[in-house]
Amino acid sequence: MYLEKAVERINKIKWHEVGMNFSKAQADVGYEFLRRLAKFFKDESIKPTMPFVSNIASFMGDIDGDISISDYCNKETVEFLEKNSYTKDIIQYYIQLAKYADKEPKAIKYLSVYEPLIRLLEIGGMYVLRYNELEIVHAAYYPLNNWYEKFVDVEPIDIDEL
Repeated sequence: MYLEKAVERINKIKWHEVGMNFSKAQADVGYEFLRRLAKFFKDESIKPTMPFVSNIASFMGDIDGDISISDYCNKETVEFLEKNSYTKDIIQYYIQLAKYADKEPKAIKYLSVYEPLIRLLEIGGMYVLRYNELEIVHAAYYPLNNWYEKFVDVEPIDIDEL
């Protein structure tokens, strides 16, 4: 159920429009992703890692391993993600977590961690997630040194109106 919904959602993204729509309001997406990820690490008492390698399903005990985007996504999605490796990683983590949530209900609540970045793609925005930075293109730049300490206790931001 969660896997099916996640794959359907990802395949509905208009990949040819990603990176074409920018607004300053999109800056909140990076903040909210980092806040939710920090909350996951805190809630699960897991030592934080850098966001670009934060595979929640794996941290929660998924032993099935990484998924292949081409096994789940349409051609347009696969082609876009092959050119954007860090975006591809986040989409893989999201789909893997959805698959894991179908078996392990404790994982369901953490699907929302990836929500801000997926929402950004859905509205035509773009992010670049690297080792030391998260950039919401044309909106915000988040250095990732001490990211966990900066975001673990901050208040949530409503991003529903993006």
